[in-house]
Amino acid sequence: MKYKKYIIFAFLILTFTLLGGCAHTVTPLNIYENQMQVSVTLRGTVKMDDTARYFLVLSRYPDFKTPLPFPDNVNGYEFIEPGMQPQLGSMETYYTNFYSSWESYVMMEPAGFILVHGPFVQGTTATREVIGGIPAITNNIQFFFRLNQVFGTSVPDTIYFDFTTVYWPAGGAKYAMDHLNSTNAYISKIAGSTISVDDEISQGMDPSMDITNISVTIQ
Repeated sequence: MKYKKYIIFAFLILTFTLLGGCAHTVTPLNIYENQMQVSVTLRGTVKMDDTARYFLVLSRYPDFKTPLPFPDNVNGYEFIEPGMQPQLGSMETYYTNFYSSWESYVMMEPAGFILVHGPFVQGTTATREVIGGIPAITNNIQFFFRLNQVFGTSVPDTIYFDFTTVYWPAGGAKYAMDHLNSTNAYISKIAGSTISVDDEISQGMDPSMDITNISVTIQ
């Protein structure tokens, strides 16, 4: 009987030891959230008329491309929306060089924030969704959206983005004025991820077009 007690006691010690060892090997799971919060600071007050637009382009590809401001825009590409007829070059060129690498984009215009859903294929009309109004006109642009609105059920581990200010004259060529001149414009989809990207000041530029910082957070 005494030996039986010893065996039971030894078994209990072994059991608790194994359970304790397992507790130390548990790996915490990453928590993925579904909302991106964006805050952009300009050197001057946002221009809310028909001569300016502000774009956040999103992609799952690190090498995605957008029409750049001068002098980097050596081919003179306009920054226009998919489906618009460019004044220089063919529409096919824009889809091949730019839109095919975009996932979606958010455009800020006087009516509010518009999320335009990709993929962008020539000859098709993209779906547009209003995601917010303009609460106040300052030098700061803030908006948010759900990641599954952009990527559907396949949200990539890393989200790449660029923010661009665009001169938008009615009937005239529409060119990028400023964008994030940084290789650090990306963020993880893990909850709590945050990135702040500074952009150099361009004193000769219209202050409403001059980006100084963008902050992005996954909530």
